[in-house]
Amino acid sequence: MALVLMVGLATGCGSDDGSGKDPDNPTGQTKLPQIEFTPAETCSVSDKLLVNCSHTFDQSQVSAGDSITWNLRIRNSGERELKLSGIDLSYTAPAEGEDPLAFEAFIPGPVATAFAENKPFFVATAGNGTDAQPEELVVGVSFTRYEDDQVRSAKLVIKSDASNVAGGNITIDLKISEGFAKITVSPDWVDFGQAGMGEIKNEKVAVLNTGSRDLEVTGFKFVGSQFFSVVFDKTEYKVGPETQAGVDFGADMIIVSPQMSDSFTVRFRPENEQPATGTITLFSNDPSYPNGVDVRVTGNEDVPCIEVNPAQVAFGGKKYGELAVQKLVIGACGKAPVELYDLTIKEGSSADFGVDLSSLTHVPTRQNPVIVPIGGAVEINVTFVPDAPNPLDGNGNMILDQGTLVIKNNSFQVEKEVPLSGAGVEVECPTAVIRCAEGDEVIPQTNLHLFGDESYAPNGVIQKWEWRVDQPVGSQSIFVPAYTFPNPTFEANVAGAYMFELDVFDGTGMRSCIPARYEVLVIPDEAIHIELLWHTPNDPDETDTGPGAGADLDLHFLHPWAAGPDLDGDGAPDGWFDNLFDCFWFNPHPNWGSYDPAINDDPSLDRDDTDGAGPENINLDIPEEGVTYRVGVHYWNDHGYGPSYATLRVYIYAALVFEQAGVMLLDKDMWEVCTVDWPSGKVVVVTGKDGGYKITPNYENPYFFQN
Repeated sequence: MALVLMVGLATGCGSDDGSGKDPDNPTGQTKLPQIEFTPAETCSVSDKLLVNCSHTFDQSQVSAGDSITWNLRIRNSGERELKLSGIDLSYTAPAEGEDPLAFEAFIPGPVATAFAENKPFFVATAGNGTDAQPEELVVGVSFTRYEDDQVRSAKLVIKSDASNVAGGNITIDLKISEGFAKITVSPDWVDFGQAGMGEIKNEKVAVLNTGSRDLEVTGFKFVGSQFFSVVFDKTEYKVGPETQAGVDFGADMIIVSPQMSDSFTVRFRPENEQPATGTITLFSNDPSYPNGVDVRVTGNEDVPCIEVNPAQVAFGGKKYGELAVQKLVIGACGKAPVELYDLTIKEGSSADFGVDLSSLTHVPTRQNPVIVPIGGAVEINVTFVPDAPNPLDGNGNMILDQGTLVIKNNSFQVEKEVPLSGAGVEVECPTAVIRCAEGDEVIPQTNLHLFGDESYAPNGVIQKWEWRVDQPVGSQSIFVPAYTFPNPTFEANVAGAYMFELDVFDGTGMRSCIPARYEVLVIPDEAIHIELLWHTPNDPDETDTGPGAGADLDLHFLHPWAAGPDLDGDGAPDGWFDNLFDCFWFNPHPNWGSYDPAINDDPSLDRDDTDGAGPENINLDIPEEGVTYRVGVHYWNDHGYGPSYATLRVYIYAALVFEQAGVMLLDKDMWEVCTVDWPSGKVVVVTGKDGGYKITPNYENPYFFQN
């Protein structure tokens, strides 16, 4: 039998005291209450009545076993108090015996108390709210994801005397999505800068799928200057009638798996000095972009660029009923001034957020903008006045107020959005703030400079910092000099997403109510990026450094001209340790291509790790046409720690195309991993005579003897 869960209490039937009059309106006035929801898209409006109310939880945004919370704000937009007589959540489990809390409602304490006492709760009209009778309520609904694929749904029923709801009661259907693809392009603006007559410039654009289903890029449209072209899978399309009408890939559509990426190339061949602009529109199965996602392309023009600091305004926990203010700096980072037209809080944001423009010379409009000069900046204040303590979700985490500041301007980001967050608390706690000097998107081997010293406390100063990071699998980077340092550095060596969190403590030992979070995405920017990591179980601390402090594995990248002895016995020169045509620790920057140093056509070993878990990285920006490269791993010295388990990854234009993980190697083993063909980018695994890994034991090149 299906399980039915009811959460919430309702009052008894009717309010008629027998006199035929409404005791809540004894004067008989015709002013009526109206119920209003935020987000406004929760319901449709038909004949002035709210109808077809629903909310869909995107389960691709939460892992199995975890929860995601949706906040529904209830306001009274009428001319008389709104009477609420019950808020019920009903959920029917798809299988007998299932935990009933797939959906759970969180009702403000005073409201729940009134319902428990079989009393109504009244919501004041706008501008007449009090602590006992507010003009807005927040009801939270959480969804906990299960590992199965069962379809789940629930109903949230709000009972009231609202005049804009048929019968006074309104039902909100709660659903879950089946998951879908989500497209992200990086960068979304390709600026070639200045290019001379006949010069050719290429820039790569990564296409990432941050959703839970395969992303299908089905085609594109490219309008703009004929000096531009785009290259998909070795096919070049010059801007013209075909690209302006739209190109359909058909059966050759680009498939990007969840959490993976692909890329394409944009090319600029100017034929005169005139500014060139264009827009690439990618069409995909991401339902969020039914009309495609745009990449702007510019060249030979000076364009304005807007930047904000901080990138997002996180107030943390603030004492409810009191004003909190944070400064926001808006700068002009391009080669032209930035014009500010409007700065407003986006519709659907919490009403607790506001913006103070009194620091500007005047209120900006399109006719009379505020001008930010090149390299200059202006400051504004973002305000937050929480009206009540925020509730907790089913996991004990505070449900934050969310909002967005929209800055309308003349840059490519014509509506620059700044996320806002905060929560009301009984006692104000310290606020953690993270800033990263390098921004939120970097290349491997970037040494991130993290700043937590902008955190603050209501009483006294911050006395203690605690940093944490959720880093890609295989990354062993640590905070330097320590995770308790206010402004540590962190080396982001492995491609992937790094989520940094920071808690701070004031002089009394009080911890920040809400940890600050900052995500940095590490994306290779070379045509070929090869990454080696390893794990040595007998090494008690793979993060320590120094001679002999860990196992030493080495990454090798061979040109076809590499020669040398045949130590693996396959009848051909191995090539490993060739002084000229093997890129490895002894020859980290060989010259294989043009002798012109301005042409970046040579590989480079950008990191050699001799005492731990790696990574080691080799990069090549312009590979040679018609060449097949070879990739290998050599266990140079175990320093007494025994076996190591190696992982090797190959990225082509930022897309992970090959990974071999957990291959056990012993001291002096030589593992020939794969080949990389160019320009196809095809990676082929190398196997031994038995069909397994090709590993040659006791591999010691005669030119590189060691003890």
